Amino acid sequence: MDYRKLFAEIHRRPRMYGLDGSYHDYCTYLLGIDAGNDGQLLTGFTELLVPRVGAGNNLTWVSLVLHLAFPDLTSGWRDEAAGEGKQAAVDLLFSLLDEFFEKRDAPGGTATIFDDYLTWLKAQPWHRP
Repeated sequence: MDYRKLFAEIHRRPRMYGLDGSYHDYCTYLLGIDAGNDGQLLTGFTELLVPRVGAGNNLTWVSLVLHLAFPDLTSGWRDEAAGEGKQAAVDLLFSLLDEFFEKRDAPGGTATIFDDYLTWLKAQPWHRP
């Protein structure tokens, strides 16, 4: 299945898939699709996002996308994603997913994503091998 195409269609027409267009609904749907693929579909997505955020290797991709969508907030990301910033969070989510699939599907893609993550991780002052 071409998930890039499916996700673009879900983003464009959420109601056709039983979604209300909220960040929460999209994330729940995507987590379900990932679970239906034995948790392998989004392997590496979190690791792609952590170096961009510069922190949060203990967070899920759901939270990391919100950190990227609202970098000036220190809390209240979920409230912002449900309110006026909803579309910004949703658009960023699908942009990042598209980029993830492009990188993952390139030769050595998943290994490159994890290598970049490990490079970031080893550079952290708190990292202990």
